[in-house]
Amino acid sequence: MAAVTQLWNRWHDSGYDAELPVRIRHFVWLSTGMFSAAALALAFLGYAWTGTFAQAASNFLASIVSGAVFGISCVLKFGPTDA
Repeated sequence: MAAVTQLWNRWHDSGYDAELPVRIRHFVWLSTGMFSAAALALAFLGYAWTGTFAQAASNFLASIVSGAVFGISCVLKFGPTDA
């Protein structure tokens, strides 16, 4: 138990208290943006391949929903800062 406490105190005193939440926020921002772009690309490829919107509708819906989540993560400033 003393080793765990000592490790915790060393990590806590290092000045990286918020490193994990920042990394999680950046991951959410990046993954929602990449999924939105990929879903939209698949929707356009599906439409170009089949020629009907009905076959690509689920990919368009997924890209719209993930684009909305990406927009929310941008509004909440989950992305990297320019500082």
